[in-house]
Amino acid sequence: MKATSSKDFAYAMAPFKILSWPVGTWPLQHYDIFSAIRAVITSFLLLLMIAIVQSEMYLDTSDAEKNLDAVVILTCGYLAVSKVLQFRIHPAGLISNFTSAVKDYNELNDQEKRAIVRRHAYMGRVAGISGVLFAYFSATLFTTLPMLAAEEMKDIVNATEEHIPEYPIPSEKVVALVKIPENLYFMVFIVEYLMLLLTSNGNLGNDSLFFGITFHLCGQVEILKLDFKRLRNENERTKERFSVLTKRHVYLLNLAKMLDDTISSILAVQLFTSCILICTSGLQFIIALSVGNIVMTIKTFLVLNTLLVQLFAYSYVGDYLKRQMEGIGDSIYSCSWYDIPNSVAKDIIYVIMRTQDPVYLKAGRFFIVNMETYMSIMKTSMSYLSVLRVMIST
Repeated sequence: MKATSSKDFAYAMAPFKILSWPVGTWPLQHYDIFSAIRAVITSFLLLLMIAIVQSEMYLDTSDAEKNLDAVVILTCGYLAVSKVLQFRIHPAGLISNFTSAVKDYNELNDQEKRAIVRRHAYMGRVAGISGVLFAYFSATLFTTLPMLAAEEMKDIVNATEEHIPEYPIPSEKVVALVKIPENLYFMVFIVEYLMLLLTSNGNLGNDSLFFGITFHLCGQVEILKLDFKRLRNENERTKERFSVLTKRHVYLLNLAKMLDDTISSILAVQLFTSCILICTSGLQFIIALSVGNIVMTIKTFLVLNTLLVQLFAYSYVGDYLKRQMEGIGDSIYSCSWYDIPNSVAKDIIYVIMRTQDPVYLKAGRFFIVNMETYMSIMKTSMSYLSVLRVMIST
């Protein structure tokens, strides 16, 4: 943030710095020992949570409800670790895009272009922060519901019976195994709640960072479209102006490709796990409704909403980036091409041809992520969920 004094840049990127700096993935930070320590501590805590949950599943295989919760937490934990490591070990694409964003904001002096940038900054904030808030709310619910359940059990369970407390993450057997004193149970609650918040930051917090810079890139494409529409005959300056715009087009294409390279491998895991979690959480939701388990119904409903919001955000961002890149061809066709020199008019054809092959967000470099992908995953998940529901009912 010290690289620019632009208030627009602070408005657009400050929330993403707050979310990504604690986990060591903020692209404009100094990549020194302190940022490395933040990333190492984050990764260690996430891996510790994963180890605890996996151990709990191994020690207690009889509780299906708890194991389904464990699957959700494990998947989110693995995604958080992979995103932290990916954004930390391979940050070149994000650094290039954020450095370019700083330059864009410093050179912003047109009110119409400023309005375009601010609108896309708002879109990035909404897409990123909405998912994070859903995740924070779910983490808080995972923490408070066991406390409420414990209070109810005090009234139901006989005082002579030993009641094992529930924790935000499935860890009752592990806590009993390591023999943590009873006066430290509240501390265990707090630590596990912080682990869930850290998982939200590592997972959806890094997503919001990616959404923010992608929407900024889309805003720059929108500005380029505006410049192409304004292209007109200026005698000897026309060719020079057109050359500047085409170089800007190539530059934005390269930035988009860098973002795709950064997120491609993570998106493959994200789409696969989202499909599985939607099925398992949906099945858990149906079972909880059928038995009248209000607590589990609320938990699974929030988990489902968080997964769907995250998947929708990726699909919408990928689709919006594609449409913006394709729109450059329409905008350049809308300029006064019939009034400019023939040498420049011929080159317009090549720009239009290039826009027919826009940049996509791809999962694993082969699966395009857009709104069609979202609908396909939803249909597939619902189909598997229907099969699972029939199997349970029979």
